[in-house]
Amino acid sequence: MKIANPQVTLADEARAGVDEAVRSGFLDWLHQFSLTGDDGELYSVGGAILSMSLEQLDVVSLTVARGKGQARQLPESIYKVTEYPGMLYERMWRQPAGTLSIERGDDCVRVSCGPQYRVECFADHSWHFLLDSLDGTYRADLWHRPSGCPLWYGRETPSYLTQHSITYGYNWAGAVTGQIVLNGRAIRVTGLGIRERYVAVDSCAAEIGGWEDWGWVAFDEIHASLYDMRLGMKDFALYDLVTGRYYPEGKLTVAHEDWAFFRELDGFIPTTYHIAIEVADGRYEVEAHVCNATTWGATHRVPDNPVATLTYGRVTGTFTQSDGTVRVLTGGRGTMSIRQWHPYPYILPRELYADAGAKEECLNKFDTL
Repeated sequence: MKIANPQVTLADEARAGVDEAVRSGFLDWLHQFSLTGDDGELYSVGGAILSMSLEQLDVVSLTVARGKGQARQLPESIYKVTEYPGMLYERMWRQPAGTLSIERGDDCVRVSCGPQYRVECFADHSWHFLLDSLDGTYRADLWHRPSGCPLWYGRETPSYLTQHSITYGYNWAGAVTGQIVLNGRAIRVTGLGIRERYVAVDSCAAEIGGWEDWGWVAFDEIHASLYDMRLGMKDFALYDLVTGRYYPEGKLTVAHEDWAFFRELDGFIPTTYHIAIEVADGRYEVEAHVCNATTWGATHRVPDNPVATLTYGRVTGTFTQSDGTVRVLTGGRGTMSIRQWHPYPYILPRELYADAGAKEECLNKFDTL
């Protein structure tokens, strides 16, 4: 979305309301990072403060996934089944409404929702995350430093994802550094990731149009974040770190290939993405291969609205300039959160993928999401 002044201010970081009558108010301060540890492992870490007016809850979630997997072809079948390491750690804390705290300073906004999740939003656009599961399993001290300007959902005027899904805020790709601690073992990490500042008047998953991709794919030279509602809104922001050019508009195309059955979702997911973004100065093209997938931290398992986060392993890309010069991009990373309006049909015999024991009941179904 192109807006008159795309620069982020501390007022944007602290925003806690809108002018419209709130039917299903929703606020978040979210992160989803792809990191490489000094142990050589790939880590996908995420979490959020989610303040939900309808449910009268302030919710904190933290997630950690580690490692890479692949999809396996079923014998004598056209179908593949994912064999991913999945989630290493996942936890959610439900706090009563009012737990969320927003403290405004001259050069910083401090946001917290209990001791598990604190984020300091600085005037230089860096965010400092202090995360703690409080049980000794997971801690993190991470810095997110973006470049350029973000993908805006809306600022002075809102973005209408659907007729009554009215949103403000942004998501922003950037560099990540810091440390995570898993079961007492400290790991230095570096990588890339996205953060989100989101304010919604209403949210209706039933109107997303069958499929939703929301995430980021970034390289050492170019950072990009995107939102693709398959039958509706398509939006992105691309920032060229080499030339300093910011592109908030153009044409976005996302193609899915190599579908495989993801057990935890009870549905199929794409394991290869082809992403193309055409902007004024050229064409950004990405091929990204999924190496891990997890059900999303907030809604976990929701039969009518399956949501998952896909972590990319191998990511390649180019930027073809208007004069035909091709720049090969390096250091590719990314994650993509997906939402289906209904899961694909359960055409595989459950004995091929079900673990022993009864299926867990979903305890994290929120009307807001």
